[in-house]
Amino acid sequence: MNGFNVGDVAEEIPEDKHSTETVRTDNVSVEVMAFTPGDDDPMHSHHEDEVYQVVSGQGKLNVEGDSVDVGPGDVVHLEPGTEHQFHDFEGELVVTVLYGPAKHSDEQ
Repeated sequence: MNGFNVGDVAEEIPEDKHSTETVRTDNVSVEVMAFTPGDDDPMHSHHEDEVYQVVSGQGKLNVEGDSVDVGPGDVVHLEPGTEHQFHDFEGELVVTVLYGPAKHSDEQ
């Protein structure tokens, strides 16, 4: 079993980073992400399926040009190759993201 408290992990993320990986297997990886007002999350995509769950805070998620408000309890699935970015953070936005297969596993 591998468990963690999202809030505790978010507090430990270094100031020069926005995420930290908490679980990694061949099939899946999990990151905790934290953004504060003024942070930049550039538009990007991944080769993996992604499932985001907003734990706390408010912000917007731009998915291929369409922005939606996100807040606690929201869950979003993005298919591989979907361009996206988080922006317009109100307070600290804390998000967990599940990648399947594990993030960057195609690069190993």
